[in-house]
Parts: sequence; C-alpha cells; structure tokens
Amino acid sequence: MVQKNYKGIMVSSAIYPFIKHMPLAEEYRVQLDQLLKNWDNLSLLNELSNSQTYIGDTQQAFSSLISELLNHLSFETLTKTSNEMAAKAQIAVDIVIRNLYERTADIGFLATDKDIRSFLKNTVSIYDPNYKEGIHTLKSRFQEYVAKYSVYYDIVLFTAKGEILLRLDETYKDLSKSKDPLINLVMNTQDDFVESYRYHDFLPNSKQSLVYAYKVTETNDKNSPILGTLALCFRFNDEMKGIFANLVSTENKECIMLLDNTGKVISSSDPYHIPLDATVEMNLHKPYKLVSFGGREYLAKTCETNGYQGFKGLGWFGHIMVPIEYAFSGENEQILGITKETLLGILQNGESFSDELKNIPKQAERIQKNLNRALWNGSIAQTKAESDNKKFARILLQEIGKIGALTKNIFDASIINLTQTIVLNNTTAISSLMIDIMDRNLYERANDCRWWALTSDFRNIMNKSTIDTQDKGVLTNILSYINGLYTVYSNLFLYDAYGVIIAVSNPNESYLIGRKVSKHWIDQTLQLQNSAHYCVSNFEQSDLYHNDYTYIYNAAIHPLSSEETKALGGIGIVFNSRKEFYEMLCDSLPKNLTGQIREGAFGLYCTKDKIIISSSNENHAVGSFFELDDKFFNLSNGESYSEIIIYEGHYYAVGATCSHGYREYKSENDAYQNDVIAIFFSLISDAKMNLSTSSSNFEVFTLPEDIADKMEIGSFWIGNRWLGVNLNDIVETVSVEQLQDSLTLDSSFHFKGTLIYKDKVVSVLDLKDFIKECNGAYSDIVIVKYVSERQERYLGILVHALGDITEVERCYITPMDKFFVSNGVIMDGIVIPKNSAHNDQALTLLNIEKIGKELVIQTSSSSK
Repeated sequence: MVQKNYKGIMVSSAIYPFIKHMPLAEEYRVQLDQLLKNWDNLSLLNELSNSQTYIGDTQQAFSSLISELLNHLSFETLTKTSNEMAAKAQIAVDIVIRNLYERTADIGFLATDKDIRSFLKNTVSIYDPNYKEGIHTLKSRFQEYVAKYSVYYDIVLFTAKGEILLRLDETYKDLSKSKDPLINLVMNTQDDFVESYRYHDFLPNSKQSLVYAYKVTETNDKNSPILGTLALCFRFNDEMKGIFANLVSTENKECIMLLDNTGKVISSSDPYHIPLDATVEMNLHKPYKLVSFGGREYLAKTCETNGYQGFKGLGWFGHIMVPIEYAFSGENEQILGITKETLLGILQNGESFSDELKNIPKQAERIQKNLNRALWNGSIAQTKAESDNKKFARILLQEIGKIGALTKNIFDASIINLTQTIVLNNTTAISSLMIDIMDRNLYERANDCRWWALTSDFRNIMNKSTIDTQDKGVLTNILSYINGLYTVYSNLFLYDAYGVIIAVSNPNESYLIGRKVSKHWIDQTLQLQNSAHYCVSNFEQSDLYHNDYTYIYNAAIHPLSSEETKALGGIGIVFNSRKEFYEMLCDSLPKNLTGQIREGAFGLYCTKDKIIISSSNENHAVGSFFELDDKFFNLSNGESYSEIIIYEGHYYAVGATCSHGYREYKSENDAYQNDVIAIFFSLISDAKMNLSTSSSNFEVFTLPEDIADKMEIGSFWIGNRWLGVNLNDIVETVSVEQLQDSLTLDSSFHFKGTLIYKDKVVSVLDLKDFIKECNGAYSDIVIVKYVSERQERYLGILVHALGDITEVERCYITPMDKFFVSNGVIMDGIVIPKNSAHNDQALTLLNIEKIGKELVIQTSSSSK
C-alpha cells in the first residue's frame, strides 16, 4: 500500500486527499500527536533518571498503531460518507421513477374515459355548437381529477389535428393550437403512453416540462379510430422539491440532482449552487470520485435508477455533489445505553468489521499491558534500589503510566466512535425510505377510489331503481378493465346504499355478489357527502381478502345531479397488502453485490399498537404483536429514532421512522389519520460474546518516612480477589505468553507449566481453585522467590491483572490460617491499606514459602 506523510503520520495515498477535511480524524490526530511529543519528553527523562524501565518499544508500538488507527478511521469515515451519498442519489431517482410509473397508468386509464370520448365525438372544434354544451361538464371533471391527483397542474385535450379544445390552466387561454411533435408522436405510437420532458409549445412559459400523453380512441379496440390527444402535465419541480427536502443535509452543503443521459442537470436541490442545464461529470462505477466544478472540488456519486415494475422512465440518473471541505462535517449518531466494553465486544464479534480493524484495540490493549508490566517491574526495582533520585524516578514512572493510559483511552474512544459510525450507518435513512415509499403508494390508493367513484356509468346505473343483468355486466366490465390497469388491487367491488355488493372486478370472487357487508367503514362511506373524502378500513382480517390482513379504501358514489348529496352506494378497492407491502420493504432494504438483501437485514411496517402490517422476515407474521421497546413507537410524524439493541440473542442496529404522509394524504387537512412505524433491523453480532476487560493502571502508595515498621507489598488480581506479596519476595513479572504449557498433567491440576527466567526453570502455578475464583484469561506471571533447603528458588503465579504497589504498617496486618493445603497455609494475613485506591477492600497476603514448599513439592511428586 502506497503511503504519504500527513503531518508526521503515514497514511494511505487513497485517503490522503480527504483526511485533512475530516474533523474527527484531525481531532484524534492532534491529540495523539501531542501524546507522541509527551512520549518523547518522558523517554528522555526516563533515560536520565536511570529508572531501570525501557519504554522505547512501547513508544514505537503506539506510534505505529496511531498510523494504523488514523488510516482505518479515515477510511471508514470516507466509506460512511460515500455510502450516504450513494443512498441519497439512488433514492432521489428511484422515488421519482416510482411516482412516474403511476402516471403512466393514469394517462392510459383517463384516455379511455367515457365522458372524454363522448365530448370528442360530438365536438369538431371550439366553434362547434356542441362545444359550449359539453365544455363545462368536462372541465368540472378535469378539476375533480387534479383535486384528487394533485401531482398534475394542467390537463390538455387536443383534437386529432392539434387544436386545443380544453385545458385547466387559464394562463394559456388564448393558445388555440399546438404544433408540438408530441401530437404526431402520440398519434403514431404503438406504446401505451408517451412520456416527454422538454419544451412543449402548449406550455410556452416553461422551458422544460414533463408531460404524459396518449391518444383518445372511440373504443378500447386497438384499431379504433383516433378522436384526439390527452396530455397530463406533471408538477415536476414541485415533486422534486419535496424529494430533495427529505434528503438534503444542510450541514455539508450538498447538492442533489437529477441528470439526463448526457450529464445535464434537469433538477437541482440548490439551483443557485449547481444550476439547471449545467453539465457535470458523472461517476457511475466508483463509490466516490473527486471532481471539479466551478473552480471548486466536490465528492461526487451518480446512480442509475433501479426502475419500478420494469419501468425506468427517460433514463435519468440520481447525482450528488458535496464540497470536499464540508463532506465529512456531519455529526455521528450517538449510541445511548450501551457500555464501552460492549461496543468493543461488538467490534470484535461483528461480521461487518475487518480483521485489521478488530486488531487495533487488541494491539492497543497488548501495548498497554506490556507498558503496565514494565512500569510495575520498574517501580519494584526502584523500591529496592538505593538511589538519590529514587523518588523522582518513581514519579516519572507514574507519569509514564498516565500518558500510556491516556493514549489507550484515546485509542478506545476513536475505536468506539468508529464502531458507532459503522453499525448505525444509515439505519434511520433506510427506515425513512421505507415509510416514504409506503406513504406515497397509499396516497395513490386514496386518489384511485375517489376518482373511480366519479365514473359516469357507475353513477347513472346505480341511480336506477332496478339494476338489471345488462347493467351489472357494464359495471363488471368497467371494474375489470380498471383492475387490469391497476394491478395492486386483489379486487374492486361496488355496493349499494345498503352495503350489498352488486359487482366485482375479480371473476374468482363473484360469489361475493349479493352479500351484505356489515362493517363500520361501509357505514362511514355511505355518510360521505362529497367526492373530496374517502374512508379506509382498519388494518384487519377481511373475508374480502381471503381472511388475510389488509386495508380497503372506499369512496361514496353520488348521483350525477349536484343537488343530491345522499350516496347511492360506494366503491371498495382491496389493496393487495401482503404482496405490495412486502415488495416495498424488500425494495427499501440494503443489498449486497449480487442484488440480494444483505444478510441479517430485515424490515417491518407496524401500527403504533405494535401490530405487524408487513415483514420481510418470515419469522414475524402479519397481524401478530411485535415485541419491541416503546421508544421505537412513541414517535411523532416524520420523527426517527435509532439504537443498538439485543433482539433474539443478537445485537442489531435498529432505526425507526413514523409516517408523515405525502402531499395532502394524511396531512393536517385530511380526515384520515393512521400512523405507521417503519422499522429497520441490521444484524451486528451474536449477543453472547466474551467482553474483554481493559487493563487498569496501578499506583504506588507510600507511607510517611517516619513510620519505621512497615511492609511494601506488590499486589495483583486473580479473578475478583486482591492478593499481594511482600515486595522483597518479588523478582519480576513477565507476560503469560512466555508460559510453556505442560502436556502431561491433568488440565485441572494447579501446575500449568514452566518458563525459563535467567537460565532458571520456573514452575508456574494456578491458584484460583485454592481461593475459589472463576476461570478467565491470565495476562501475567508474577515470578517470586523463596528459600528451600538453603537455596533460593523461583516460582511463577498466574494473575489476571497487576495491582497497586503499596506500603502498609505491619501492625494492621491480621494473620489468618483459614486455607489449608497439605496441613500448611498459603495465606499469610489480611490488611486493608488506608492509602490505596481500594481502601474499602481487603488485600490478602500470600505465604510464598509455604506455597513453594507445599505446592511445588506436590508438583514434583505428581511428575514422578
């Protein structure tokens, strides 16, 4: 890996252009750089003090690890930023394409409207006598349409020759004819619609406009004569403004765009920043790219649409550009209610973390333990030494320990921050996307039922005193035709003023005809007095949906006479919720390189009462109760929440967002309110994991010099037991890695092997069974000496952690003879040091001579 020097630290050339713009990385670099300078000073003082402790290896190890840490921190920050950018660019284009897919169905259906056909048949031009008679009725119908489908701002009806017969926008009332190529294209197309984004001469005030057009024919027959052309004018700028508002972060000055296939900007979240019609450099194939625009450097990403139901529109791209100096300035999400140890455990056990990253805290911990061991040994050596600068050397060693601990803490803090960055990456962004897709989809359902309720044939036939077989056939054919175009419904049905079903779209459900539906939503629908309102069932099981859970959208059908407000009946449209909601979830979830949903990721839609509406995880059944903390459900509209939790034995990063509607749907002015929570789960690791404990610093405590009868004790920990040895009996502490395991003895035996210390074989003992302590990974071996048969001998004691070096008055040591081994004792006494950080805990002193004589003798006998 090619590296470059960044302010004294070697970093990868791949992140070199970006690291100076990363506030978090720079913050840690400054802190660690200052610590390195402190290390230099302490190293020099240490040599001058003759402290008998070498810290050069520790200094070098930390210095190397700093480089590795900053590389990973910068890389993950860059990855997080580029992932967020890609997600926003992808969402921007996919959301609008989903919307435009609905528009293709709209134009196809509206072009077959009976009233439009009748008007065109009877009207040759605006000078035709029939024109004035039909224009007011049809214009009122168009106004009803845009009141329901508010994504349109104008509807234009042309003759076959391009004469404008009717439009809603009065701005162009003097414009009588169009020569736009769109008219000819519509007349000759074999497609089901024409989609056009450019300048149109019938919309002269717009430099570019998005129009959906289709020919109006006499009948639905493919070869039927053409009567004229119908065009729906989409609120493109308005729509993009809403999409951008949900995506753009103001912190990093980003600009999100839609581009055409040449890279020209057709929509911009900030046209004063990156203007319309500008051509920008696209980046489709790399996670990120540094590009230049207007004399400024940007981080850029381009995404091709995934399309929807095979529809990809006009080949637009989502694009995002972030000024490089602001690209990494956003604040990281903070994880509440989770300990530092757990986060480090998640790092070690999570599958999404690289081995190199996992190794950083391990190395930092190993360096700290080695330093602690060196300082402990140095402190003991200084205590035994007769030197004029003994006090200074001891203070210096303590300062070295503090700097080491501070260095380790900064490493831990940066790793924890990095872990948070990775595990919480985009959780709420995904849950927000999930709910946005749902709100937008159901907006269309509310529009569909209200518009179809205005179908003239429905209103005329249902106003008859008797509906004969022929009439029912007409109703059925219309419903079936609509359902063929709008396939998100399992069935459409009409019911009379008594709630009795009179027609259905799905022939497989014709058995429902004649059945009276006694539901509260039927009664509420029949009470509606105008076409602006609609009614929706609760999310519940329904025999109208094969006893499965769904929403049924309803609108009242009124007579054509505007004076009559009493409903003739209603239309119910049964949303195919199991299929459609499941696909919405799956479309929203993150994918791997093969396009499959990322392993361990799943999503749900739930009611605020925690009832599952849909789940991408088959283990969570629709209609069942979802057990999750209330904090994920107690959200206001549009609010999000994220946290790391333990769920079903695993750690998950979870993001939740409450619905907030779309346009007028579920708005403050909408009588229908139904909050839904979208929840995204991202698997991190198994919750059953071994949490490593960080090494703690020891301290040196001394008594006043005028106290004569005192003992210096070197302490350590075995499990939770605080143990100590007379300092005169301690030789040195070495790493447990030096232990040579015994291959012949029972693993439960206290003898664990040997090590070579200064050409001497040292037996290493495990005392945990004698003091009733639990198992755990040992870190150090304390080598002690004792006299046996007039010879000085060594033995090693396995310990979990090194403790304080402290002086105690001998008069406070209480002898004890509680623990016997072969009629001897391994404990000498107990004392509570008054000058220790653990002054509320008893320190137990070991009898090294007895341990050596009794346990080593046992060991020797067993080996024979």
